[in-house]
Amino acid sequence: MNLNIRRAKIGDNILIRPLQDEIAALHHEGRPDLFKTQARWYNDDVFEKMLSDPKQYIFIAELDGEVTGYAFAVLREIRGHSTYIDFNSLYIDDICVAKEHRRKGIGKLLFEQLETIAKAHNCHDIELGVYAFNSDALAFYSGLGMKVRTLRMEKRLDI
Repeated sequence: MNLNIRRAKIGDNILIRPLQDEIAALHHEGRPDLFKTQARWYNDDVFEKMLSDPKQYIFIAELDGEVTGYAFAVLREIRGHSTYIDFNSLYIDDICVAKEHRRKGIGKLLFEQLETIAKAHNCHDIELGVYAFNSDALAFYSGLGMKVRTLRMEKRLDI
């Protein structure tokens, strides 16, 4: 088993589409009242712009040459906020590992790569959002040492 974590490059947006389809299906199944059935794909121009942004980090996981996972994160520099002190934070927008390749350490390696980036930028923390229905993701991130900082609540309205 040869596992490689690398920075994303032009063209990887096409290779991660099956994974984005998996995430879309998971979210739609968990909250069909919120999520569309089709995935959010990045076109070439948008993906290239993301790759050229020095605050955006996109990593690809390859297992024996096959794309099996990805991670998207963005460096946030909080400065002059009315409530917060000044600090840096790395926000993880998305980590995905193909269903058939989960529990092989791929997600952990992607997370560790982002943690290395966060430390290099003197980040106060790593932050992300997880929907309450996604128990697998909650367990995964808890296992990596993440803790609940805030809770976002809702009351659904029948309109």
